[in-house]
Amino acid sequence: MPPVKINLIAAQSKTGKTTILEKLLPELKQRGLRVAALKGNLAHYDLDFPGKDSWRFARAGAELAGFTTPDNFLLIGTGGADAAEEMLQDMDLIIIEGNKKSINPKIEVVRSDLSREPLLLANTVAIVTDREDLNPGIPVLNINDSAGLADFIIGNFFNSKVEGTSTAGKLTHFDSSGRPRMVDVSGKGETLREAYARGEITMAPDTFSRVMAGSMAKGDVLGVAQVAAVMAVKETGRLIPMAHPLGISGVEVDFNPVKNESKIEIGVRVKLTGQTGVEMEALTGVSIAALTIYDMCKAVDKNMIIQNIRLVEKKGGRSGYYSREQS
Repeated sequence: MPPVKINLIAAQSKTGKTTILEKLLPELKQRGLRVAALKGNLAHYDLDFPGKDSWRFARAGAELAGFTTPDNFLLIGTGGADAAEEMLQDMDLIIIEGNKKSINPKIEVVRSDLSREPLLLANTVAIVTDREDLNPGIPVLNINDSAGLADFIIGNFFNSKVEGTSTAGKLTHFDSSGRPRMVDVSGKGETLREAYARGEITMAPDTFSRVMAGSMAKGDVLGVAQVAAVMAVKETGRLIPMAHPLGISGVEVDFNPVKNESKIEIGVRVKLTGQTGVEMEALTGVSIAALTIYDMCKAVDKNMIIQNIRLVEKKGGRSGYYSREQS
């Protein structure tokens, strides 16, 4: 198969693209990829000084000229990136720094100190940034998380045969021997994480009316369910075996009664600044809120149905922004 080609771009220079690429290459190599890195659009570089042997060879008609050492080589030729890519067909991945006009998938670098908004050119697949306020509708990756960027590239452009990946078809909660484990997140940077989950419980019309009137024997059903959801969010690390105990910074619970369907829709939004996401916390909050409603109403209605518990939205982390409506 031909190599995957990706362009690392930015709206302007001095965004640290070279540094990002420098840190990314060892991560990709560790995962078993053969990677070539090229500079795009080198009009302002003088790599082949007039009068030098390689320059003289090229002027004499050599399609490629260059020099070698016992360990390395440098080739100079005509034809730009296209010609260079043709020479690299045995690579797994070619990353080209620059060239915003490329038709290849692009990863854009956005720096807060340069006060620029993303270009979001055609075929941009992710943003690498130190900003926490971006919500472009595509994955947003931390500028210091080289491992996360490597995982993103492998997860989106390669298959599960690539070693060492956590996103390319491999379940990260199992080790190389197939035994369960808690994923080590110590190498991740702390970013703002947020998740919103929803679910619903359907009941008999009379039960619905009594819940809304606050006349159930056990008291204020939705008030107790709200407290239960918050408690469940904080206890998720104890309830889900491989979930991390987290210092949650905020929980919001909402109920939407739908009278004509005798159901109550439940929403839970969870936030924190940390090294791992809060999807499980939001989903657990919804689940326990629904179970609490069931418990408080089961004496009069055992036919209630809890259903459609799902993640609606998440922000932050390696995979960036997710919306069920956009997936």
